[in-house]
Amino acid sequence: MPEIRIRGRCLNAAAGSNLLDVLRQADLPINWSCRAGQCHSCLIQNLNRADISPAQQGLSPEQQANGWLLACQCRVEQDLDLHLHDPASDSLPATIERLETLPGQVIRLQLKPARAIRYQTGQHLVIWLNADLARTFSLASLPGEPLLEFHLQEREGSAFCHALRTLPTGATCYLGSPGGHLGYDPEWHNQPLLLLASGTGLAPLQAIARNALAAGHDAPIQLWHWQRAGAPCYLQAELEHLAAQHPHLHLQLRSHSELEADLRQLKPPGRGTRALICGSPAFVERLRKPLFMVGLSGRQILDEAFLSRSR
Repeated sequence: MPEIRIRGRCLNAAAGSNLLDVLRQADLPINWSCRAGQCHSCLIQNLNRADISPAQQGLSPEQQANGWLLACQCRVEQDLDLHLHDPASDSLPATIERLETLPGQVIRLQLKPARAIRYQTGQHLVIWLNADLARTFSLASLPGEPLLEFHLQEREGSAFCHALRTLPTGATCYLGSPGGHLGYDPEWHNQPLLLLASGTGLAPLQAIARNALAAGHDAPIQLWHWQRAGAPCYLQAELEHLAAQHPHLHLQLRSHSELEADLRQLKPPGRGTRALICGSPAFVERLRKPLFMVGLSGRQILDEAFLSRSR
């Protein structure tokens, strides 16, 4: 039976068991969220460098070289010496510069990192408010902008949003490494873009639209956003201002109640269209068939689903 040595304790684990489950059953303070290897909030460091590379997929080369892995993706097959992630020493500090409530109970969070970080438009990263509370959010800002911006949907019972609301401007939080595959490829400059977002899935897609326009994208860009019923698009004024400056940016700001009808009429804006989708898993899955039916192949579609805990 494999042994796990951590914080002066020795845990016995059944061969093949999930490391995250083992640590949680032992009441060790490890963060977790999606359990799919996407959010990177369950980071833990492997001190004895045992080869468990499948649990390192998606991490940066630097993280992998330093033995970090994702507990939710690690099957315990051998003895492990582990170090729990400590955001205060293992992550990048950042200060809260602005916290603003947008329409639809969306929080605009702007952070100033202690040093500049390299990321691609549309990526996401983990934000730790403290050692016990972390969630993953997409970047709504562009590389080179002085502040990192995130859009958070505030829901009843959200422990993260509740804790965030108690922090003053200037408070410190901690940032993980950027990850994710959404982004704008400069080779798409003459290909139409179809950007499809639900809720705060708009955060990375509006950033990709701004990136494309700044790069001189000269083909049509359609940006669709479906907001929950009774609330306007939380970035409506900003997007309309952007569209007024770029006539080939076409906005469709809709309510979720109109989604089914909209999908029946959805058409790519031109030949060679690239479609990017971001939202809940159900939203992303709902759009696959309509896009296929209008002639888009798998290689023309990029998507990212927000997989997270509800609390």
